[in-house]
Parts: sequence; structure tokens; C-alpha cells
Amino acid sequence: MVCIRFFVEKKIAQKWGLCYTGTGQNGMPRQAAKGRGSCGFYAKTRGIFFVHFIKGFHVGQRAAKTAIAVGLSLLVTQWMGSSLPIFAAIGAISVMSRTWSDSMRESFIQFAGTLVGYLVACMFVLYLPWPPQFFLWMGIGTFLVIALCIALRLHFAIPLASIVFADVCLYTGDNAVVYGFHRFTDTIVGLVVALLVNMVIRPYNNRGKIKKLMEKIQKMVLPLLGGRVLEHRYPDLSELRAEMNLLSAELKIFEQQPPITLRRRAMHLTARRQEAAYLRGCEQLLQKMVGELEALCNMDANPIPGEMSQKRLGEHKLYLSKELQNYVRCCETDTVVLDYHIANFLDAYDFLSAFRMQDTAA
Repeated sequence: MVCIRFFVEKKIAQKWGLCYTGTGQNGMPRQAAKGRGSCGFYAKTRGIFFVHFIKGFHVGQRAAKTAIAVGLSLLVTQWMGSSLPIFAAIGAISVMSRTWSDSMRESFIQFAGTLVGYLVACMFVLYLPWPPQFFLWMGIGTFLVIALCIALRLHFAIPLASIVFADVCLYTGDNAVVYGFHRFTDTIVGLVVALLVNMVIRPYNNRGKIKKLMEKIQKMVLPLLGGRVLEHRYPDLSELRAEMNLLSAELKIFEQQPPITLRRRAMHLTARRQEAAYLRGCEQLLQKMVGELEALCNMDANPIPGEMSQKRLGEHKLYLSKELQNYVRCCETDTVVLDYHIANFLDAYDFLSAFRMQDTAA
């Protein structure tokens, strides 16, 4: 036990930056505190762990909207007199997504899947000559529900459809079909409430994330250009391409979002379209820079930039090293091609900088 305790304490000390030196005569751990002063090993470990836990603890607005949707769904189903409103809560939880468009798509999928589960359950209850509660028929029915959902491309709805099927078939009351219909309507209430909550209460707006991505990509491209044309290195563009793909996906989400409120819908639609056009224009400038970088990386020759290109690069604090100033091994045609790509890159970079400066001022 002492060996295990020593091992655990040593690992904790290494993780949280404590200089652990084992245990003393009284069995208490010895440690040299990092920085000024000293404190007990366990006290400092608990303090650092608590700080890291607080920093990593984050509850987003989707969690709050899910809680609201569940509460409203239960309220509506209880007002309707439902005997088992849990299905409304399940429906609300299952379709609460990051964006309104995702919630809409998942609501249709869950609706269709729930209907499949209910219809299969009705078929088993009405036409099966044996009680459907028998484990063999339950297994066959669940397999049939899953197979139908896969055939109809309702993969996301498989769990809820299977739950509805099992609940209806296991019901031992008077009329399982009517009971199943009530569970079906309860689920639909949850789907509709969650969809409305996601649309009305603080719809997802990723404009800030898009701008941060653009700023990050713009900061990445300039050092890559300098490394290629001034240091004759071939940089790895895989991370840059991954960031561009992420930017394109976020822009697609932004374009699919509805207006923030239903009031003055035409005005909000116009403003969103204009904003989407502006962001797409910035993306095209970034794509232009990435394309020019790829063209430069595809060049076999390593010429020196011309005087005009060196001047423009210097304006962006990119300077030619003294070792390469007298580098004339390449032909003049290669220099012309290099200057062409550098000019296109820097034009796009300057245009994007001007656009971002105007947007910040506005």
C-alpha cells in the first residue's frame, strides 16, 4: 500500500508541476513548492486540480435550451393529459442540435422513425397470433424496425423507433394501438417544442467563429509565403487546407440559419444574405492565397523575387536573406512566374486586410 501511495503521489506531482521527494518520517509527503513559498502537497494538489476543473467546465447555450425544451414538452403533454410524458422529453432531447437547420432535419428523421416503430408495433399487436411480449417476437420486431430504418436511411431515428416499438408491444392494457398512438403524439410534441425553442431562443450564430478562423488563416499564409520564396523551402500546407475546409463548413452553416426573429423577416433575410456574401468574398480571397501558395510549391525552380516583389514583401516585413541576394542560378522566366504568383498573393492579402479593417471600423 505504501508503494502504491508513493507511486500515485509521484504521478500527481509530475502532472501538476510539484517537485515531490517522497514521504518523511511521519508518513507525510515531502515536496518543494514551485515558485515562492511552500504549502502542503495535498493542499496544493487540490487547489491546482480545482483551478483546472473550473477552466475546463463549460455549459453551452444548447444545454440550457435542451432543459427549456424538456420542461415545456412535459408541460404541454401533462396539459394534454398524457399518462406517460417521458416520450415527449425523449423527443425533445433527441433533436436539440447546434443549429436550427440540423434540428429541422433531425425532427423529420425522428418523426419518420417513430412512425415506423409505431406501425410495426401495431402490426405485431393486431396480426400476430401469439402475445408479442414473448422475447423471440420482441427480438424479431426490433430487428425489423432497425432494418426498415436503415432501408429508409433513418439511421439517426433507430433508438427512438425501437423504444416506441418495445413500449407498445410490452403494453398489457386494453388497447395497445390507442396507447401506442398516444406515445407517438407525445414524441411529436417533444420534437415540435424542441424545434421551436431552438429557432426562437438565441439561434446559433457562428459569425464570430468565422471571423476568428479567417484571422487565423490570414496569419498562417504570410509566413508560409516567406518560407517558400525567401528561404526556398517547401512548406506543408495540410494544416492550412484543413482550416479552409473548416471555414467552408462554418460558412455553409451560417447561410442555412434562419433570421434571428420572425418579425421584420424580409429585412433580416436581406441583411443575412449581404453578410453571407461578404464572408464568402473573404473566403474567396483566402482561397486565392492558398491557390497561389500551392502554385509556388509546385514550382521546381527556386528563383529570387524581382525588385518589385522584394519591395512588396518588405512592406509585410518579409526580407530576403543576404545569402540569397546574389542567387542567380535560375533563368529569368522562372523569376517572372514567381513574381506573378507573389503579386497575386499579395493583392488578395491586401484586399482582405482592407475588407477586415472596414468591417472592424463599422
